[in-house]
Amino acid sequence: MSKDLRFLYATPEPHPTWRADVKILFGKYLPMFGVKTDLVTLKEGDAAPLPWGGGQAFLMQSKSRLGIMLTDLWQQLTLFKRAFGGYDGIIVRDKPFLALFGYLAARLAGIPYFYWMSFPLPEAFLAVSRDGADRISALRRMHLWLRGQLGYMVLYRFLMHRADWVFAQSDYMIDELRSMGLKHNRISAVPMGVDIEALPAKPTDITPALQGREIAIYMGTLDRIRKPEILVDMALLVGKVVPNFTMLIVGDSDEPSDRGWLKNYAQQIGASPWVHFTGRVPQLEGMALARLAKVGLSPMAPSNLTKTTSPTKPVEYLALGLPIVCNDLPDQAKIIASSASGWCVEFKAEQFADAVIECLRDPQRGAEMAARGQSWVQANRTYRAIAQNVAKTLREVAAVTGKGVHS
Repeated sequence: MSKDLRFLYATPEPHPTWRADVKILFGKYLPMFGVKTDLVTLKEGDAAPLPWGGGQAFLMQSKSRLGIMLTDLWQQLTLFKRAFGGYDGIIVRDKPFLALFGYLAARLAGIPYFYWMSFPLPEAFLAVSRDGADRISALRRMHLWLRGQLGYMVLYRFLMHRADWVFAQSDYMIDELRSMGLKHNRISAVPMGVDIEALPAKPTDITPALQGREIAIYMGTLDRIRKPEILVDMALLVGKVVPNFTMLIVGDSDEPSDRGWLKNYAQQIGASPWVHFTGRVPQLEGMALARLAKVGLSPMAPSNLTKTTSPTKPVEYLALGLPIVCNDLPDQAKIIASSASGWCVEFKAEQFADAVIECLRDPQRGAEMAARGQSWVQANRTYRAIAQNVAKTLREVAAVTGKGVHS
């Protein structure tokens, strides 16, 4: 039997996190395949930290924005010491600039270095600094611009070419990296999946506000850069045709300056009777709410940022037995083409509304799509299967420790 491997795993997400490719993939399933990770990140909240299923958790905490940045920097610097603790490698996730310290620490310790890229963060920082003048202070925009510029140089000009392995979010992201000059083959795609074993067996108790409603659900971030107002515009159109319709929106914005704006927008355009906001809720609670819905929605504004992503929500909706309506981003289009489990439309409120109305008026067709979707997820996107593939790659790269230094 192969021996267990141990990696240092540095992430920007504080612990505990709701992101499944951290919490579920690394904290639950990789240990089942003999891959343990000691987490290096910040602590979320004042309560005692939850156990980290992957191994040890090296946590630090700060409350102020400046304190968080300095603490995050210090955590990355601790990798220089921790790297000599008998680890089989260092994995750094979504830290375009600070990942440089993990790379140097791995090289000094003679162990493999892995970079995990789930989102093009340098471009995102630059986009928010450019487009957020009406809601973000000049100082914060300058900070985001600097993070974007430094991250872009370090990540795309240096780290991507020298990492022993790169995990990307999608095949399309790999194509984009190749168009930017990546020539080596030390890279693989790890799309988002679902924890089938943890799905709630039954819906949550229905609240009076949702009683007797025809429900579509969206679970996810409400950052303005993703243009989630399409959900509200769509709800207004559907509500005029299906009076007992409710667009159930589960989530909130990651950007503090964006919080609350979508609810205000719904009031301004007169869509409030058909929109219900829950805010951010625990993952299993959100999935239990999804059991109340007839269709799941995954709109994501097409852009250079989003086209490389692998959205989680379509896969979760399918696993829960919902047909889906999504727009034509590469990974979402691939899911619909492969599973025949919903509608893939342009990013327009009218097209989303037409698909939702069609689904609500033909529940038999929706049920058939949902059944196909569940089968497809079982075969292609469970975190158990994804973890097995990731563990295989980590084990193969770790087997050549000392031979994988690329200069």
